[in-house]
Amino acid sequence: MDVSHLTLRDFRNYQRLELGLTPAITLLYGPNAAGKTSILEALFFLATTRSTRVSADRDLVRWDALGEAGVPPFARMLAEVQRKSGPLRLEVLVQRRTDEDGQLTAASSKLVRIDRRPARAIDLVGQLRVVLFTPADLVLVDGPPNERRRYLDITLSQLDPHYVRTLAHYQKIAQQRNSLLRAWRERRRPLRAVDDELAYWDQELTAAGGYLLAERLRAVHELNALVGPLYQQISGGSAPLLVAYQPSLELETNQNAGGLANQLAAGLRAARRDEVARGQTLLGPHRDDLVFRVDGVNLGRYGSRGQQRSVALALKLGEAELMRQRAGDAPVLLLDDMLSELDAQRRAHLLETIRRPNQQTLLTATDLGIFGAEFLANITRLRVEEGRVYPS
Repeated sequence: MDVSHLTLRDFRNYQRLELGLTPAITLLYGPNAAGKTSILEALFFLATTRSTRVSADRDLVRWDALGEAGVPPFARMLAEVQRKSGPLRLEVLVQRRTDEDGQLTAASSKLVRIDRRPARAIDLVGQLRVVLFTPADLVLVDGPPNERRRYLDITLSQLDPHYVRTLAHYQKIAQQRNSLLRAWRERRRPLRAVDDELAYWDQELTAAGGYLLAERLRAVHELNALVGPLYQQISGGSAPLLVAYQPSLELETNQNAGGLANQLAAGLRAARRDEVARGQTLLGPHRDDLVFRVDGVNLGRYGSRGQQRSVALALKLGEAELMRQRAGDAPVLLLDDMLSELDAQRRAHLLETIRRPNQQTLLTATDLGIFGAEFLANITRLRVEEGRVYPS
């Protein structure tokens, strides 16, 4: 899988960009704030419908973009994708909204097209598969649990259309269930017939949750076969990395989705009084975590920075290999100023990965000095300055 062409209009600091890409390695280099990371961000957004840097889509629209003929400003991202199954055209427009007086508001709308046909944003996920490496990936290891859940969810959503739809449904049900629990806690709703009122929400939550749990457990099992040896190679140690899924309730993990759903349902019934008192859903995939151990030591809590960096790199390389194995096609690798953050040993392992056949990689850097002459001679180099891209 690779992106042959990327078009940007009024996206971040790009007024206009038409960028042809090779199916191999492309290095985007230039000073900070030139627009290198924005190119990777656009590709990640086209793959996942999420930004790597902002939570509000409106911030993707170039700050001084002007509307046309009464149309509010908008950002446009378009990618021509080459896949084994054939070419694909992906397009997203993010448009600022205005109030009744024509003044820009904090809201925005999103228009998605797949092969020029209107589509829902959720249908875009997985059409283009990417793996993003950034210096901030260390948060996967020592950061809050939601970062590790996000890692699993983004990976599986790109591989399985049913997963991303089930995840969206689960999140919606959990939100509505929490609203009901809060109403009881705050005495805005009579505290009677609690079990009856929660019956529908529990059924929907556990059915979706059982599927999410089954797919996450399967992915963790497959990842362990990949990241264990990768960690040994990257760290130079003899002990493999073990990734353990840490659910929010005691589970017999050798169950299918239905069995896991039943266990989750039993857990919710047992936690009923506590959930009402606290006004939130206390059990389920939205509360789960991952733990990374080497020789029984929790590296997220007790590992050195070098060990944690090796874990993060092994996880990302494992994610890429899992996508390659399941989909039969390599994802596009996006490396945002990663090599400057790594020592020689870790850098060598990353370079070995991106040099594999049929692997498209886009990487950014401010300094060409960290690359060897042989590497630079065999890649495409593009210079980025003030929202413009020039051949090198």
